Amino acid sequence: MRSGRWKGVLAAVGAAFGLCACEFMGLTTGEEDVAEVSVSADAIRLEEQAPAAMGFDVVGDMGEIHVGPTEPEPEPTPEPVSVSEDAVAEEGVSGNSASENMAAYAAAAGSYDLTALKKMNFTEEQMAEILAYYDGAVFAGDSVLLGFRNYAAKSSDGFLKSLKFLAAGSFSLHNAFWPVSDKSVHPLYQGEQHPVWESLQMMEAKKAFLFFGINDVSLGMDESISLYPQLIDKIKELSPDIEITIISATYTLKDAGTRGLNNTNLAAFNEAIRAKAEENGWGYIDMATVLSDGEGNLAAQYCSDGFVHETAAAYEVWTQMLIRYAADQLGFETPGMDEILVAPEPTEEAVSEKEAAESKEEPESVNEENAEEVPEETEPAEDTAEETAVQ
Repeated sequence: MRSGRWKGVLAAVGAAFGLCACEFMGLTTGEEDVAEVSVSADAIRLEEQAPAAMGFDVVGDMGEIHVGPTEPEPEPTPEPVSVSEDAVAEEGVSGNSASENMAAYAAAAGSYDLTALKKMNFTEEQMAEILAYYDGAVFAGDSVLLGFRNYAAKSSDGFLKSLKFLAAGSFSLHNAFWPVSDKSVHPLYQGEQHPVWESLQMMEAKKAFLFFGINDVSLGMDESISLYPQLIDKIKELSPDIEITIISATYTLKDAGTRGLNNTNLAAFNEAIRAKAEENGWGYIDMATVLSDGEGNLAAQYCSDGFVHETAAAYEVWTQMLIRYAADQLGFETPGMDEILVAPEPTEEAVSEKEAAESKEEPESVNEENAEEVPEETEPAEDTAEETAVQ
């Protein structure tokens, strides 16, 4: 099936589920490449059989499209995950709303101003060290990370093109432990599926950047949180010297969550994994916050499908955050999160409304002690006190 026909198929499926067929990207090795689309009540999953080589060129022809099951055996439909404050307190996870979990960065209405992030300046020598920091680094994760891999593959930037990935649609902490089969979703390395810890060993990875959570939070918070250190333990068994960095799970568009996959749960998951990263000495990159709208949702300009997948503009932010992270690890001066996440300057209309509101505020009452300190040129203290008391 050529590109015109599969785009029509995806457009029809996307229309039923609020997704945009144009955002599904394929990889080319010829007509033998296979991509499977599994449609469930919760989401549309894009399963791909990627090229054997690690250098990926992205084009429009995906080969044949098959609609059918992609998992070894049917899983029971997960119950919606309700994160109550009491239950979560016992688990050590914040149960607040996503925006409250971001209070440390002074969440503000509207998108964040990322000017400080974009204006980072480094010398040529520093930039060379920053780029060299990612030598031997491998990024492993789900379809949002797959989008970053596609973005990097299409880029003319040498740094982005040098990055290595183990990414697949529907990949999660849960199915990362599945045995390899024709229905498992492990990312391909050299044309074959392997558990991610084996692939990292074969790639002789020195650093692993892990991006998980979006496909996990609806399957149970406790189990999902516990699986991250288990996965890292498996990686460390085969690659004991590898450095681990967690990239936070990014949010869905506002009110676009389904069942347990919602921004409250994603924020709670991120907070729990951030704590585990600090406890275990793993690195942590807060990608969710810089891509948010200031209220705990994926900002509209960073969403490509009305749900959870991301635009090129989002991946530009990913790139800047990776540069900032490496610079920080190397001891170079970088902007803090409080500098990056500065709310945009208020509009003139907003300023006028604020001034009008302040002008209507009642003056504080003047007690006798304060009245005695009023300068002589003002009205007599007794009159002032009497007037304010009436008000």
